[in-house]
Amino acid sequence: MALSQLIFAPLCLSAQLTPKQIDALVEKAADELNVPGVALAVVKSGEVIHAKGYGVQSIENNTPVTTDTLFQVASISKSFLTAALALLVDENKLSWDDKVIDYLPQFQMYDPWVTREFTIRDLLTHRSGLPLGAGDLLQWPDAQAHTTPDEIISALKYLKPTSSFRSEYAYNNLMYTVAEEIIREITKMPWDLYVEKALIAPLKMTNCVASPIRIKIPSKRAIPHMEVDGTLKTTFFKDDELINCDIAGMAKWAQLFLSKGKLPDGQDLLSEKQHAEMWKPVTLKKVAYIDQKYAQTHFQAYGLGWNLMDFHGHLHVSHGGAVQGMTSHIAFLPEKDVAVIALTNQWSRAAKGLTATILEHYIEAEPTNYIDVYIEGNKRYEAYKKQQKKTEKPLHLSTTKPPMALNQYTGTYQDNWYGTVDVTVIGSELNIKFSRGNALTGKLAHIEGNRFVAKWHDRTLNADAFVKFDVDFEGKVIGFKMKAVSRSTDFSYNFHDLNLKKVSAPE
Repeated sequence: MALSQLIFAPLCLSAQLTPKQIDALVEKAADELNVPGVALAVVKSGEVIHAKGYGVQSIENNTPVTTDTLFQVASISKSFLTAALALLVDENKLSWDDKVIDYLPQFQMYDPWVTREFTIRDLLTHRSGLPLGAGDLLQWPDAQAHTTPDEIISALKYLKPTSSFRSEYAYNNLMYTVAEEIIREITKMPWDLYVEKALIAPLKMTNCVASPIRIKIPSKRAIPHMEVDGTLKTTFFKDDELINCDIAGMAKWAQLFLSKGKLPDGQDLLSEKQHAEMWKPVTLKKVAYIDQKYAQTHFQAYGLGWNLMDFHGHLHVSHGGAVQGMTSHIAFLPEKDVAVIALTNQWSRAAKGLTATILEHYIEAEPTNYIDVYIEGNKRYEAYKKQQKKTEKPLHLSTTKPPMALNQYTGTYQDNWYGTVDVTVIGSELNIKFSRGNALTGKLAHIEGNRFVAKWHDRTLNADAFVKFDVDFEGKVIGFKMKAVSRSTDFSYNFHDLNLKKVSAPE
């Protein structure tokens, strides 16, 4: 019997998957989408009915994934931050609609009116008017450890909006850093310590931490992986203040929200009022094609740290997390009192595919194997890329020299919101290095004229970028602009927002 038949053939509408069928589904996803390790849990009616690890922590040591293997859950951390703020709302220490400048007078957006009107709710709901991923290079791919919250807040005034305030959805990570600083201002402790004290400890999420520096047993961490030209490779940890948790702990996080904020003993951790506030739609989003086609979705919105949509006529609440080499997804059907969490150590859609496929078996809907959908999507994308290579002008590196000596391009360049980037000559090649972190370091290969391509030494980044140097009327280099080579480059590599000006030349 084929694997898809094993998963779906015995099922009628609204029949939940058996443990054996879940195992088959996870193994198929891991195999077809090239994922080394997965941890998955299903929570139903307050009980963890399935929790299991699959595969390995790393392709280099083959240590098995278990229920206490730690994964970095990336942007699922946003739900922890908003829950921490909800606790402070319950304690009457703040209101969702308080002005940010009342807590952080140094907060300043590009537009003074927006600065005055910006609320805590605005920080959490991706309606700032800034473009998708604006400023992410202050944190990405490994810049977080080299950028302070004060530097991020100071950078905001230089980021230009592309839409009216509160008019459009555009995902933004920097605003959550601002929200972290509001927690610090009120509680007099960093947000990660407050989250551990006020949320993780009461829930007895024993192995979970809000900062990697407090991981007790590093050998229990799943290692991040990326594909490079079809080959799976380990990559670096993006070690910033994000939740690191095992599947057992994440199941407890799901139980908290299914119970509308209650601890296992029935006491309130979050009030039911604030739980409802977090799951209230605020910013409307465009409905994703895949959800419209397979889940009959009519609306999608963002609440306070959570995505909301209709899923075959039922409320669906979720959030994903993606960081270099890891993806995760947590999803709820509150009306069916069920949640699914999937944690993976590879950059793929496996986690989201698993949660969607399993949840469909709790409602009256013809089940869709979203893993197959994503596998087919990957095949179409690879075919598209091959076709693009045939039809697009190929990227030919020049066999001739640039129009001026290499040392004319060298120097330190500065962007108002990012900071500095250095261009140097090493041997006979131009090299580029971003000042925040070590990942964005590579060589500049000449294309034509004053155009180059930045080819990063770490090939797991999948983020090579065009570099075009600007020259003044005297023929001197005065700056450069950048743009990702591939449309598939993650939006957090927002090279296109940089306007780098030369501030010094080497002595």
